[in-house]
Amino acid sequence: MLVKIGVLRRFRPRREVGSAPWHYLLGPVGAALLGAEDRDERRWLPQVRADRQLALAGSQRLAHMTGTNWFFVSLAAQARRGGGELRAWLNEAQAAKHCHGHLWHPGRDGALPHPDGLGTWAEHGQEVTFVLEYDTGSENLARLAEKLDDYGRLAEGLAQSEQKCPPIVFCFGGPRREQAARKMLAGCRDAPALRIATTALDPRLTCPAGALWLPLAGTHAGQARLIDLCTVMPDPWADYRQQQARQRLQRERQARAGQAAWMRGDDLGAGARDDAEDPYGP
Repeated sequence: MLVKIGVLRRFRPRREVGSAPWHYLLGPVGAALLGAEDRDERRWLPQVRADRQLALAGSQRLAHMTGTNWFFVSLAAQARRGGGELRAWLNEAQAAKHCHGHLWHPGRDGALPHPDGLGTWAEHGQEVTFVLEYDTGSENLARLAEKLDDYGRLAEGLAQSEQKCPPIVFCFGGPRREQAARKMLAGCRDAPALRIATTALDPRLTCPAGALWLPLAGTHAGQARLIDLCTVMPDPWADYRQQQARQRLQRERQARAGQAAWMRGDDLGAGARDDAEDPYGP
C-alpha cells in the first residue's frame, strides 16, 4: 500500500537462481512528508533520485548495506517489544561525520575510521554507545585488521580530550569467519588499546542485544550482552585520561591564580611605576 501511494519504492535484485526479497526505498511522497516534518522540503530529494536508486539494485555493497540496516532494525524491534531502547542509530555517512567532526579529534597523523554505523543502546538504566563493523565475508581479513590503525588514532584523540572511545563491535556471518578474524585482529598493534567484541549472527534472525558478544581481550569468561560491553571490557585509556584531566585542572588553577593577581592590581601597580619613570608619560 505504501508503494502504491508513493511513500516507498521497491525493487528485487536480480539472482541467477530464485527470486530475491523485496528491497524498499524512500518514495517521492515519503520524501515530501519527511521534508515537511523537517521544515526542509529539499533535504530528502537526493534520496529519491531514480538514477541513484536504480544503481543500488546492482551495487556490490547492497548486501552489506541491508545487513547493517538489519542490525539496527533488530535492535529497534527488540525495543518495541519492551526489551530496551535504541536511542541513537547513525548510518555509515553519519557515523563518519561524527568521527570527523568537532567532537572527535585525531591524535596521530592519519585517517580516522569510517564505521558502518554508530548506535546507542539502553537497557535497565544502563547505556552503551558502540560503533559497528558489519562483515559480509567479502573483504580480505588483512584489510579488516588494518581498520584498527584508524581506530587507534581515534582512541588516542578521544583520550587527549578526556573522552572514552566506544566499544567496536564486529558482526560476522558465521563462526569460522569470526574465529579467523579474531586471530587477525588480536595480532594488530592497536588491539590492546581498543575495546573490541565480536559475534557471528544473522540480525534478521537473532537480536544483537543478547549475550552473544565475545571480547577480544580481557578476563571476562564467555559471551556478554551488548549493554554490558563497557563493564566487561575496561577502558585501556582510563589512566591516561585521568592524567590529562589532572593537567587540565592544574592549568586552570594557574590561570585563575594569574587572573586573581591581575585583579588585585599587581600588574597595574607595576605599570604605574613604569609610567612614573617615563619622563614623557602623562
